[in-house]
Amino acid sequence: MQPDMTQTLQSLASLETTKKNCSMVYLKIIALPTLAYVYFLLGYLGILHFKVGIHSIVLIGLIYLVALIFAKHNGEYGACYFRRYANEFKIELNEYITKNLMRIGEEVKSNASFENFIDYYSKRIRNDNYASVGAGIFPTMGILGTFISIALTLPDFSSQTVGALENEISLLLSGVGTAFYVSIYGITLSLWWIFFEKRGLSRFDRDIESIKEETTSLFWTKEEIEHAYLKENLQNFEKIGKMFERLSSNDFFERLSKSIESKFSLFDQMLTLEAEAVKRGAEHIKDGMDALARSQEKQRDLGLIHENILSQLNQFNENTTSLHVKMNEEQVVMLETNKELLVALNEALGNRIDMPIRNEEVESLKESLKIIDAETEQIIQKMDALR
Repeated sequence: MQPDMTQTLQSLASLETTKKNCSMVYLKIIALPTLAYVYFLLGYLGILHFKVGIHSIVLIGLIYLVALIFAKHNGEYGACYFRRYANEFKIELNEYITKNLMRIGEEVKSNASFENFIDYYSKRIRNDNYASVGAGIFPTMGILGTFISIALTLPDFSSQTVGALENEISLLLSGVGTAFYVSIYGITLSLWWIFFEKRGLSRFDRDIESIKEETTSLFWTKEEIEHAYLKENLQNFEKIGKMFERLSSNDFFERLSKSIESKFSLFDQMLTLEAEAVKRGAEHIKDGMDALARSQEKQRDLGLIHENILSQLNQFNENTTSLHVKMNEEQVVMLETNKELLVALNEALGNRIDMPIRNEEVESLKESLKIIDAETEQIIQKMDALR
């Protein structure tokens, strides 16, 4: 069953967002270094009754600048920053868990390391390199500053008289006294740094431990994974055992043999049907090829018939054309004959105009004209039909 991650993350009481300003924590970390530097500065200015050399003030100022830079990487400031931006931490932790979810059986948890996420997140809060050298760099700079200050105030002891030599020794002792202020300042800052570093880390570790306890149900542990896999393997072994029990029974083998026989019979039927289908397909293909061959032959015969029809049509057109020409020629001849006949009739009538006309001749002439008119009409009808 998948855990309610949102409800679990919202129940982190130790991660309630604080409204405390981390600037106050930063000021608290640099309060002692600032006050100590001001104290030595007042001594240098003569306001307080102790002597501090200019070289000591400069060296102490350098250590003070380093303390200002390192203060944001102190454990106390990191713990404050972590609590102030707790909501962002919840969101990133939720995304980290969701991205690495893994199901084993019926449970779903994150297959990721909580410690890896905390290490990655803490490195974004502060620089571990600064934090690791913070406790050792202040006393080291103090001792180095002391030697530098002594070297700057060391006289050459070239005096020949006892008074001058005593004066040089007094200057040396005075310079050594002020030089030790640098070491005192550095060691004090180191102790101050270690105090806030350890207190901040302790508070951060408590918060992380509380978060880890409240989010344990969201992460797979090594033991849980091994237990889950062992449980899954045992269940698989039980299933395999039941399967072997079923396989070893006679009833199973009988059902298996019957099933195999039925499968083989179905396979034989499939092969028979497939062979019959192939045979019928071959016959259909052969019939199709024969029909195609006959169709090609018929198409070839149709082509010959078509060519014959075209040749007959061409011949018919030629005959029609020649007949039309002959009929035109006969019509022309007939027209000329009619003209000659008319001319001959006119001449005959002119010669015999005074002679009495006999009835037989008139009738014979009328018959001749009717025959000519009938032949002319037949010729005209034939020409119209040909057109």
